Amino acid sequence: MKSTNLNVQFIIAAAAIFVAASVVPASASLKQIKLYKEAFPDAKLKCIECHVDEKPKKDDGQHEPNDYGKAVLSTDKEPTVDTYKKVGAIENFKK
Repeated sequence: MKSTNLNVQFIIAAAAIFVAASVVPASASLKQIKLYKEAFPDAKLKCIECHVDEKPKKDDGQHEPNDYGKAVLSTDKEPTVDTYKKVGAIENFKK
């Protein structure tokens, strides 16, 4: 019986770690969206605004930044509100 409880606890801990690991990248994206919206309050953002693919997946190699994303990252590896203000609005990069 003790072995079963230990196995259940292990499975629950492993599941919690898996869920936490999968949530972290989304948090970074939400953080960046909030920072951009702080710089440009009326903005409505989608992934395609900063990435070459509409729904980028890091594992598939589709997480490449577009021209705007590259400009932001070349200015600062950890973008802030000031980074977005310095680079300018996304509309300035659209062709």
